Order: sequence, then C-alpha cells, then structure tokens
Amino acid sequence: MKFWAFGLVLASSMVWAQVPQSRHVWIITEENHSYEAVIGNSSMPYFNSLASKYGLATQYYAEQHNSLSALMWLVAGQPITSNDNTTSCYASDNIARHLIGAGLKWRSYQEDLPYAGFTGISYANYVRRHNPIIDFSDTCASGQSKNSVPFGQLATDIANHATPNYAYITPNLNHDAHNGTLASADSWLAAEVPAILRLPEFQPGGDGILFIVWDEADLGGNGQIDNRCTSTISTGCGGRLATLVIGPQVKHGYKSAIRYDHANLLRTICDVMGFSTCPGAAGVANPMRDFFNLVNITTPFPNAAVASPLHVVAGVSNSVPVTKMQVYVDGVLKYQVSGSSVNTSLAMAMGNHNVVVQSSDNAGGIHKRSVPVAVQSTAVVVKNPAPSSVVPLTVPISATANGQKAISRMRLYVDGNSVFLSSGNTLNTSVALKGGGHTLAVEATDTSGNLTTNKFPVTSSSPVVKILSPASGASFITPMVLSTTSIDPTPAVSTQVYIDGKFVYQVSGKGVQALLPVSPGSHTVVVQEQNQAGAIYKSSLGVKVISVPITILSPAANATVTSPVTISASAPSSSPVQTMQIYIDNKLAYQVSGQTIKHSFSLAIGKHYIVAKGWDGSNDNWWTGENINVK
Repeated sequence: MKFWAFGLVLASSMVWAQVPQSRHVWIITEENHSYEAVIGNSSMPYFNSLASKYGLATQYYAEQHNSLSALMWLVAGQPITSNDNTTSCYASDNIARHLIGAGLKWRSYQEDLPYAGFTGISYANYVRRHNPIIDFSDTCASGQSKNSVPFGQLATDIANHATPNYAYITPNLNHDAHNGTLASADSWLAAEVPAILRLPEFQPGGDGILFIVWDEADLGGNGQIDNRCTSTISTGCGGRLATLVIGPQVKHGYKSAIRYDHANLLRTICDVMGFSTCPGAAGVANPMRDFFNLVNITTPFPNAAVASPLHVVAGVSNSVPVTKMQVYVDGVLKYQVSGSSVNTSLAMAMGNHNVVVQSSDNAGGIHKRSVPVAVQSTAVVVKNPAPSSVVPLTVPISATANGQKAISRMRLYVDGNSVFLSSGNTLNTSVALKGGGHTLAVEATDTSGNLTTNKFPVTSSSPVVKILSPASGASFITPMVLSTTSIDPTPAVSTQVYIDGKFVYQVSGKGVQALLPVSPGSHTVVVQEQNQAGAIYKSSLGVKVISVPITILSPAANATVTSPVTISASAPSSSPVQTMQIYIDNKLAYQVSGQTIKHSFSLAIGKHYIVAKGWDGSNDNWWTGENINVK
C-alpha cells in the first residue's frame, strides 16, 4: 500500500498509567529484513539473545515500503514524503517538536556522519534518508540542527553523563543490514548496545527504554517483497518486522502477539514521556502497554489539588509476584507494605509535592510511578471519573473532601446546574448525561460556610465509530484518505477496515489514519472497532473512486506527424502515480519515475498506436491510448 503525507491529525488524550514514565528513550533502526529472516537466525546471536531476555513484538508490521517514508512513521506518524533525496524542512508535527516543547533534549547519532549538523544526502556509508528526524522545521532550526551528530559523539556523551532524553541511532549502510550482512549488523549491535545498557537508566528501577526496530520488511532474496499488514492480510503494507523492547520496566522474556506498527511505537514514546498529544496516526494508536510491568496509581490523579492527609491508592500489573510496595514523598520513604497494593493516608505539608509509588518483585524488578500534587488547606479529590475522560451516558461519580475544618456537605454540578447533594465529606452517585462534552464540578462546603470546588471536563458517549474522511458519497481519485476515530468509554483494542466486505486493513488503536488504494468504481467502506470488553461497533459509507486520468499531451489523437515523434504525457500531481511509461504498438518503449514523461522516438512511416501508462507503488496502473499516423 502506498501512503502519502496527509493533514488530518487527531489529538490523543492521555490515559492514566498505561505505560511506565520515562525520560530516557532510545531507538536503533535496522534495514530491510523480515521477521523470519532475523528471529532464530544463527547469524544474529546477539539480537536473538536480546529477544529472549527482553520483549519481542511477534506481530509488528511496517506501514509501507520505501526507506524515508517508512522511517517517518517512527517520528511523525505519517510518511511525509516519498522523495528519498529530500533536503526539505517540513512543517509537519513530529516527536522533536514535542520534546523541544517539553524542554527535553534530543540527539540523532549517525554512523559516518562527517560532522554535527551535516545536511548532505550522503557521506561515506551514511545516507540522510535513514535519518528522518532532521527533516522538520523544528530540527532544522538554529540551535537544534547540530543535534544530529556523528555516532562517535555517543561515547563522549556517555563518558560525560550527557546523554539526551531521546536518542535516535542509525548504523551505517554496512552495519544496518541495508548493504551489509545480518551477521555484520549483529556484530555492530553486540559491540555498541552494551554501553547503552550499562547506563544508570537501564539498571533496576531505572526508566530507560530501548527500541530496536527495522524500517521495513523484505524477503527479497528471490525477488519477493514482504507486503504483509497482519497475519491475515498478506499484501498492502510494509511487511512483518522483529521489534525489540528493552529496559528494566520490560517483562522478562515477553513475546507480544498484539498487532503493532510504527505508529504504536511512536504513541508509546509520547505516552512514556508524558506528552498530551502525539503526531499523526500515533494520535489514534494504542501504546505498547503489554510489554511493561507497571505501577498504577488510581488516587490521586496527576496534578491534583489535595488536602492532608493524602489518600493514596495504587496497584500493579506485573508478570511476576510483587513482594513489597513503598510510597515516597519528595524522595523520602513515608510508607511500606508487603504485597502488591497500597491503600493509605499520609500527612502532608502545604505546597507542591511529588508522590512516588514503588513496587519490588521477586525477580529483582523495581517499578515505580510518580504523580505531582498540590496540598492545600481544603480540597475536593475526585476518584471517578478521570478528568478529560470518555464516560458512559450514565456515569458514576465518586469524590471526597478534606480540610482544616470539617466538611458539612458535598454538591455535584453538571454544566453549572446542581444535580445532587450529600451530607458529610463524601459524594457517591450516578448521573445520566446527554452525549457530548460536559463540565462536572464537585463542591464542598465546610462548617464555616467556605466553598471549595473541583471542576473538570468529560465526554459522555455510547460507543460509536466516526468516519471523518471521506464524506459519505464522495468521489475521488485513489488512494482513499481514510481518517476515523472511535469514542468509547471502554478503551478500543483495534480498528478494522472492510471494503466491499473484504478485510483490507487493521490497526491497534481507536482509529485509522491511512491512504488506502481502492479500484475505480462504487464501494462500501465499513470501519469496525473492537473494545476491551469484546464489543464490536461499526460505521459505513458509500464512495465512488474515479480512475486516475492519464493525459497524452502530444501528439494529438489521430494526428499526422513526422519522425522523430515527441510523445509527452502526465498524471495529476495529486495522484499516487510514481512511474510513467510509453508503449508504442503494444511494446514498452520508455519509462521514467515521476508523474510526467516526455521522449522523442524514431518511428516508421504508417499508423501507430501509442499508450501512456501510470503506475503507483502497489502495482495498480491507469492508461490512455490513441492512434497517430507518421508520414
């Protein structure tokens, strides 16, 4: 399936405690080999040892082929460009924009890069198309461009304790398996990765996460290209990849059978670093949550205003038994309990504090989660629902209030209207909401008549799938710009796309952002969501796909011309055409990459039939023909 840059970007909302928190994310990219070529290959003993020790995604697929486009999904959640020789600085959203906005440091370590900030297409065995993070206005900017550095800088940064929060690493063409062997790629990893894994963030209790991922699959030895999208969709994407997730928060020896792709990996990075939104298709993708041992703090919510004593409730999701739980406030141990859960109240001084809940398991794993809180004299703490969450049409509300004076009553407001009143310092009720956005407010009144309020937004909805693009009844040239999302109080597990009853595409997440090739004619598109409860919801529409018009610009149909004959033709710039061909009397005479073609031919006197044909990246083609007479 050929993807092109598209502009519909959906904001993601944070889901509490889905992945661990991290300020140390690393990515190493490898090139052009399928899962089957790597896993179990005796030429890659180090890679396979990492796969056995840490996490392996067994159902991970690239969105598409083509080096730069495929890699762009890892940093932008969309392909941005199909031009492998671009030197442009695109204004599209990307991971560096979020890092810079959060005050975090990024670096791209590139083997054979001649100097920091080099913008050339290639040097020695470095190629710019394998360094996608530098192609954005954010990273081209003064003060940022020199964060693309020669790989040797990594050793210096490690020695100086100056490694970045986000590191993007590319071996050279001989060491990333693009030009060299898998054995050479494995030897490079074996020589370089241990230094990363010795860093403090990769020790027990550390927050380091390392992804080793291939850009695209290619079984290629016999000329066959691996285009799989899933285990059940054999063509249309970039093939199956062996992706590793490594770090002290990763389940030991874990093998995930969930279908993931580069958008899921990008979403994981956004979530572990605490970004409220994520670029491109990552905005509707699910993070790779199942790889991690987790501490989940259910009370309080992050950045909550609270009163002393602070009520802390937490549990774990862990692959081995947890033996101990601890609570730290501003780095000081305040509470400890045997087992895998915490439910306690802690006296807190007024002001801002950082609360950390830490678990210890019997495999030596240390896992933690932190929440910042603001302690004030009186506060309303809402336990359910979470702020900015999607809730059912009838939603349970649970809250408590504490302060220096006793709380006499609690009141619930919906969109400014009082709907419930309770005595004391607790409120527990359910309210029916119309579908859509609402503002909930829980108000507490103390015995002196002082009021304290906690106000927050929610979206109320029954499960629904929304197709944002195309519009119902739309007519367009292939590919189809498909943008969907789902609103569901129970989180979505996956989204599937059917065209005329045929299963054609699938992602792990609450929606789709993709460009799908569709043959000319009328079609029915069905988008289906499945949520964690196993419920399935669908939305459908009808569309009409128009053939890509291939225009012969010269000579005119049925014209009488002299030899040599100049034949020119074009396809629309908005079309997916990548290759143009000219046929003369049913024989291929000339072809070029691009959407226009022009060439002169020496033709014999007499009648000839000329055809101009355009091809996309999925072997679909469109053509037009005409007769001419050569005198």
